[in-house]
Amino acid sequence: MNVLIVDDSKIVRRVLTNTIGRFFKESKYKEFTIYEAEDGLVAMEMMKNKKIDIMLLDWNMPNMNGEEVVEAVRTNKEWNKTRIIMATTEGSKESVLKMIKKGANGYMVKPFQEEAIFKTLHTITMRMPK
Repeated sequence: MNVLIVDDSKIVRRVLTNTIGRFFKESKYKEFTIYEAEDGLVAMEMMKNKKIDIMLLDWNMPNMNGEEVVEAVRTNKEWNKTRIIMATTEGSKESVLKMIKKGANGYMVKPFQEEAIFKTLHTITMRMPK
């Protein structure tokens, strides 16, 4: 299981890395790698070289925002199976619906609670092939 955390905040990336690490250590996926990218451009470069199973994605970032990343991932047939979880401050109903329609598989609003991260990851991983 390869997870990519895309957020321009190093602190958010660190919190998510630690929390996701705890989740996977307790899950059926004992082998996992967590990667980090500080913006969408870096994430796209990483996607070219690594098979990413789950991406946690911020919306508001420099260089390439989360919406642009979702669009790029969903139009690339090699990446189309990547599960995308929006992890952002954009929590309005309109924002959530917009990103789900574009292809996001899950949505979490900052600030995150560990329980919400675990629940979202559980839901996403239960739908993935073993």
